[in-house]
Parts: sequence; C-alpha cells; structure tokens
Amino acid sequence: MNKVRVLCAIDRLMMQEFSRRTAEGLKDHALFRLLLPAFQSFLDINVRKEVEKDRFAISSAAAAHGAGREPDASDTLRLLQQARDIDQAFLRQAALFPIAISIQYGDIEQIRQRRIQHLLDLAYRLFVQWENTPRLRMAIANIYDREQFRAALYEIFHLYGLETKMLSHSVRIPRVFTPAREKLAQTIYSVMETAAEELVSELTRKVYRRDY
Repeated sequence: MNKVRVLCAIDRLMMQEFSRRTAEGLKDHALFRLLLPAFQSFLDINVRKEVEKDRFAISSAAAAHGAGREPDASDTLRLLQQARDIDQAFLRQAALFPIAISIQYGDIEQIRQRRIQHLLDLAYRLFVQWENTPRLRMAIANIYDREQFRAALYEIFHLYGLETKMLSHSVRIPRVFTPAREKLAQTIYSVMETAAEELVSELTRKVYRRDY
C-alpha cells in the first residue's frame, strides 16, 4: 500500500466535499445564486489548486520521515515556493472567467505558511505512527484523542477559508460589486466555516466509531 497515495486521495476527497458544501451553502444567498454557475467552476479550480499544494506537503512529510528527520523550515520554504508556482497555473485557468486576480502575497502568505506547517506536522505524525499500526484510523486514535483530532482537522479547513477570504481582496471585480466586496468575502468565509464544522464533525465520528 502506498501510504502517500492513500493520504493524498483522502485529502482530495475531503477538499472536494468541502468545496461542494460551500457551493451548496452559497445558494442560500441571492447574489451567489446569480453567480453560482461560474463561481462553482471557480471553486473547483481553486480546490484543485489547494489539493495539489497538499499533495506536495504530504509527500514532503513522507520524505522527511523516510530520511529519519522531522520536517523543518527548509521544507516549509520550499513548499511556499511550490505553492507560488501552482498559483500561476491557477491564474491561467481563472483567466477563463470574467474576473482578474493579482495575488497579494503579503496578505496571504502568513496564513498559507501556517497551513503548510500544520499539514506537514499532521502528515508526519501519521506516517510515524502508521508504520507500526495496520490501519489509518488506529494510527489516528493513537496520536489524538477525539477532540484533538477534530481540532487538528478543523484547522486545515479553517486556514484554507482564511486564505480564500484574503485572496478575495486580490480579485478585481466589476465596479458595481465593489461596495459589497467585504460583505461578499465575509459571506464566503462564513459559509466555509459552517461547511468545515459540519464536515469535520462527520469525519471525526467516522474515525472514532468503535469498530476497527
């Protein structure tokens, strides 16, 4: 079993479900009902970008474990640069939509760095424990109690939501929507937080159910 591939697949499914729930939640808001077809495509591209960044972080955690060391600042700096490279592909795809984006890294990179470090640590701890534990759920339970895991998992989605909110300030939107920019950003963030809390609670219940 390729544990990196398994963990990356789980991450991809979680992030895709998170994006789907976010889009569903935005349907309750009139403005987003008008924009949703295009915005759904935008969310899909954005989450693919994030999944790719996560894949690099998970692979880096596995490589550090294989080398007999913990992830360090050099791993984080390399992943930050790789994230910028992934952003460029994202911007080329986003150019298909009637918006323009100029990413202000000074606004988002501190949040991005926190998410990278958090995911590196979580993945590394899983790889260490998983080495001597046959099942992933058992490995998780050996590292975290139920509330610790819920908090660790929630942090991944929370930081993604914060970065998305800050990224919205890099989007040049039609002038008619400019006065509502902050309200739009806050609405997206609020919906993402609700989606995160619900999804994390469901995933935590699945991990900590009694059967192994």
